Amino acid sequence: MKSFSTRQSSIGIRSGIRILAIIGVIAAAGAGPGRVDAGVTEPIYMIESPTAGILSHGEYHIQGRIGPESSLLLAFRVGIKNRVHIGVSFGMQQLFSYEQVELNDRPGILFRVRILEEDDRRPGLGIGFSSQGTGFWSDEFERYDRKSKGFYAVISRNWKIPVGHFSLHGGLNYTLENEDVDHLNAFASADWEAVAGLEFILDFDGAFNDNLDDGRYGGGGVYIDGGIRVTYGEKLQMMLIFKDLTRNFTPERRIGREFEIAFVDFF
Repeated sequence: MKSFSTRQSSIGIRSGIRILAIIGVIAAAGAGPGRVDAGVTEPIYMIESPTAGILSHGEYHIQGRIGPESSLLLAFRVGIKNRVHIGVSFGMQQLFSYEQVELNDRPGILFRVRILEEDDRRPGLGIGFSSQGTGFWSDEFERYDRKSKGFYAVISRNWKIPVGHFSLHGGLNYTLENEDVDHLNAFASADWEAVAGLEFILDFDGAFNDNLDDGRYGGGGVYIDGGIRVTYGEKLQMMLIFKDLTRNFTPERRIGREFEIAFVDFF
């Protein structure tokens, strides 16, 4: 049984790489012209969804997020040659409670490469991998409550509008947490910077790889998260997150709240 599972995962990895490579080429080729503001500094993620943004060479990003179940997620990323960034993450639950702290079984691996730069004719394109999900880890199903993105391809487009800046991001992903449901998934996000340093965010996850009939995880719908992000100066960001606005996570059916602090600087 273990041999079959290992072989199945290996096939899934190869399929995921092929699919995402094809999707990335098609998405970049098919993107039409727009009123791009290429001077805008892109965030590297919205709430759960990645963007095509990349850290500059020697730039590092430290992320800390607290949420429901007294969860804590820490992540560190660093940019290389203005084309690649790599990172690691680690999470735990029930940190501030009477219960025993539950550590994630493994650290998350974070990787992204910028394939195409955004210009007047096309969006930016990035491909990458993330093994960091959110919530509790299940040994039975080998997955997080909210699955990691796994392999992904994402395009990003930024516009300068009369009131601030607006950006759209969208992509497809194939997670390796596929013991229960094994499907390609879609995600998208939107970001409106109303005034300098104040952003309103919506983050969408299609949950095609999540929904089960046993009531353990997704309830058959999609996940939508909302956030308000404040940037102080050029190095510090704080974000208030409203998790699962659609109440799709079956065990809770409630909107969760999270708070994140991120710090960015250069070596």
